[in-house]
Amino acid sequence: MQEHSYIDRNLAISTYKQSLAELFPPLENSMTKLQKSRENVSKIKEDLGVTVKRVMTEVQDRAAEIRAEVMAQENRILDDIKIIQTDREQKLDEYEKTMGLAAERCQHSLDTAREVTKTESDSDFLSLYATISKDLKLLAGQSLPRVDNRLAFLKFKQSEGVGGISLGVVVVEDKWELCREFGRKGTGSGVFRGAYGIAARQPDEIAVADINNKCVVICSIDGNQKSTIPMQGRPLGIAATRVDNRLVVVEQSAPHVKVFNSDNTLAYKFPTVPPSEVGKTAVDLKSVAVKNDGTIAVGDVARMVLTVHSPTDGELLHTIPVKIKPYFLAFDSNDRAIISDYKSQTVDIAGCNGTTKRTFKPTINGQPVKYCNGVCTDGSGIYVAMPNGEHNGHIHNYDLQGGFLKCIAQGLDWPYGIMLTSDGQLAVADRSSVKMYDQV
Repeated sequence: MQEHSYIDRNLAISTYKQSLAELFPPLENSMTKLQKSRENVSKIKEDLGVTVKRVMTEVQDRAAEIRAEVMAQENRILDDIKIIQTDREQKLDEYEKTMGLAAERCQHSLDTAREVTKTESDSDFLSLYATISKDLKLLAGQSLPRVDNRLAFLKFKQSEGVGGISLGVVVVEDKWELCREFGRKGTGSGVFRGAYGIAARQPDEIAVADINNKCVVICSIDGNQKSTIPMQGRPLGIAATRVDNRLVVVEQSAPHVKVFNSDNTLAYKFPTVPPSEVGKTAVDLKSVAVKNDGTIAVGDVARMVLTVHSPTDGELLHTIPVKIKPYFLAFDSNDRAIISDYKSQTVDIAGCNGTTKRTFKPTINGQPVKYCNGVCTDGSGIYVAMPNGEHNGHIHNYDLQGGFLKCIAQGLDWPYGIMLTSDGQLAVADRSSVKMYDQV
């Protein structure tokens, strides 16, 4: 049988009270710590409010400083632009005044000559003829005042970030810099053995005619090779159509022009002479360009003509005689043909009927260039590639009248074709590579 233990009631009460009393101090100590922690939290909250207010004030003050600095920069830049505008407008006003005076003189001489022709007696007419004739010839042959197209150039170059609190700078004169180069000499992927013709193919593709590898190389705008089109002959001139992303290619010694679809398959080929003359009339096709209306123009140096064809099937529409051999060809926004004859070192600007409007011979350091190659235009100027010996190629910029503006690049290997991309970069087929230049 289990035994039970007993404790006196009064003793138990006394013992238990003592036991509970011993638990009070630790709990009271914990409560004291909790109170201090609560007081600390309250102080931290108070400090946080003060800190937040201080930091927000610092941010607002700094933002105000930045806004003030940015506004000050904005005002300075805008003031500089207005000063540039005023200065250039004054120069343009002088051009207008000079041209106006020249026009008035021409009109006065013309009116006088017409009046003398109509009203003077025969004896008076004969006595005045020599003087008036000389005056008219001098006026007709005078040099037209040349306007500097660069006066319209103005560009804002943004800063890389706002860390330095710089909005950017106003660029008052355009400058071209090499921004990318791809390709090397040789065979295989990513190499060229004669980058000759070049064309911008959308979207963001460049087509390069490689004469010695006998193919057209399709690259991304960044220079990555995407595909190739094998050619039977050596491809020379190349152009891209405006609507269906086709490539038009002329090959050395070939009587037909080939047109390739966007998937690089052959769409069709066409001759540049009437069907009855195919195989009978000698041709030497060197260049090709697409006109503003989408028709295809082909340069034939054997006959010294441009032939214009339908972009649908290549049907011959008309033939235009030109004054120099069209080794390279481009068209401006007014459908004037820009023709380069590398052998005669001449660039000819011809009207729609082939009539020469302007002719100029590029020079380097005052001396005629050895060769005159690719041409292109952006509507405000003409760009010409000119090899002048090994590793001494230049790209020059001329105004639309053929006046020299500036040298864009030099020291190129041997530049052939050139073209402008949709975003304004200048691409050069430089024999063993393609060089891309950008305005900065």
